[in-house]
Amino acid sequence: MSYREEYENWINSPFVNEEEKDELRAMSEEEKKDAFYRICSFGTAGMRAVMGPGTNRINVHTVRMAAKAMAGVLLEEKGYRKPEKARKKGFFARLFGASSAEEEKLPKITIVIAYDTRNNSELLARETAGVLAASGIDARLFPKCAPVPLLSFAVRHMGADGGVVITASHNTKEYNGFKAYDETGCQMRPEVAERIAAGMEAMDNPLDIDSSGSYEYVEETVTEAFMEAIAPLGIPEDFNMEDAAGKLRAVYTPLHGSGRDYVMKALDRGGFSGISLCREQAEADGDFPTVTKPNPEDAAALELACEQAKREGADLVLGTDPDCDRIGVAVIEKGEAVCLSGNQVGALLIDYLSHCAGEGGRKNVITTIVTGEAGPITGLLHGFDVIKTLTGFKYIGDIMNDMEADGREDEFLLGYEESYGYLPGTHARDKDGVSTALVICRMAAWYKAQGLSLTQVLEQLYEKTGYWLDAQESFVFPGSEGDEKMRSIMARIRVEGAAYDGFVDYKKGAEGLPPANVIKFTMDDSSWIAVRPSGTEPKIKVYYCMRGSSRQEAEDRRREVSEDIHRIMG
Repeated sequence: MSYREEYENWINSPFVNEEEKDELRAMSEEEKKDAFYRICSFGTAGMRAVMGPGTNRINVHTVRMAAKAMAGVLLEEKGYRKPEKARKKGFFARLFGASSAEEEKLPKITIVIAYDTRNNSELLARETAGVLAASGIDARLFPKCAPVPLLSFAVRHMGADGGVVITASHNTKEYNGFKAYDETGCQMRPEVAERIAAGMEAMDNPLDIDSSGSYEYVEETVTEAFMEAIAPLGIPEDFNMEDAAGKLRAVYTPLHGSGRDYVMKALDRGGFSGISLCREQAEADGDFPTVTKPNPEDAAALELACEQAKREGADLVLGTDPDCDRIGVAVIEKGEAVCLSGNQVGALLIDYLSHCAGEGGRKNVITTIVTGEAGPITGLLHGFDVIKTLTGFKYIGDIMNDMEADGREDEFLLGYEESYGYLPGTHARDKDGVSTALVICRMAAWYKAQGLSLTQVLEQLYEKTGYWLDAQESFVFPGSEGDEKMRSIMARIRVEGAAYDGFVDYKKGAEGLPPANVIKFTMDDSSWIAVRPSGTEPKIKVYYCMRGSSRQEAEDRRREVSEDIHRIMG
């Protein structure tokens, strides 16, 4: 069906309300094409897009489609058969062709649903729960906004069959999304995500989906169990953390997101009485009025918290994104705020956790092929096993699941990505800004007791690992033509780059990893650049990891390489 046919289908549908139709009528032809040229892409991180009417947008209809398709896949996996001939007796018989007797023997399927503070997130979460329930799923909805790590934990803790979070993570206010999880609390496996995507494509009446099912709420005891699970993390042996915690001063900003109550509760229980909330960014607000992007990777998002920290004489600034799976850190050093990169925080955490690891057993650090080298080198210096996998925390979660299945879960030390996502415990299978905030504060308190700031410790680390400069650039290619432009650029890089030493094309499979659309160039001194299209946004990301005798030397090398990249990107 063409985009115009899809558009006409929506504009004439009785299931599309008048407010949505008014938005459709106001669209330009180019906007219509972009809104309807495809169904919202569903990958291993679910789907994410600008909110608004259209098949390529996030709205009640596309979210219902995703929920319905997810329900169908899970019901089929549990033994509910697809109908060959519709029967007229029994609820599941009407949907899946099972007899009433068969229906009674089949297991109950439970899905947990959470949502962040974005505009429409609660509405879309309720629609998701209603669709799942109407499809015969036991749907459990968090009664208020909840972070991604709590959802991941809840799936595991409740023995559920999967989970959903309505979120667009750190994207701007125009976006929202549907993030799907499996029974381990890990992001959905690629083969299952493909079946959900296929189910969305195959729907006969995608605008006529029942979302009136009854669901229940997740009990507060689940949140309490989460807090108990993270409480022991990151405490050095033979150290009075309670006394040190009381002396640390920090400012925390949730960036108007879901982390506020959970991070503050975790820090309070950890004895950190000197934590202030960034006043201007403390309240939930899906318009994110104080920032251009609610992303702790962006130093500008932490500016208000840094100014407050300087006024209050704080040691540290912490900031989490709207779904609280990413966390940014700034150190107040001589009255100035120094923002740390995701790679730098990862290296610091590995070094610090070596003092908390206890005795016996190997310790595993799991990171990705686009994460900088300072952290892995630090891990190796401590005798840890460093495992590198593809970009996306689901791959880290998969390795953790394998370790758990082999009875080696206690060997896990830390999973992290350069994009400010960390998991310092085995309680979840996704990035966790809550537990990481607790561990970072314990780390800062421990070093403060020794008269050291985190920036000073980082400089000490660089003396051991060499100086590494990590940077990232994103090149955006919006609209229906953007996909083709990105494919063309990646193809050009593959053709021209294949002649160089150190060229690795992960699309063909490399280093024992599954195929992935990533290209990497490694230089003689282990410096490298990597290029990959984003899995959730219309952009190509370029990662730089440059080694030098000083920051200036590393920056000069990065700038020279970046000029070539800009020419290729057009």
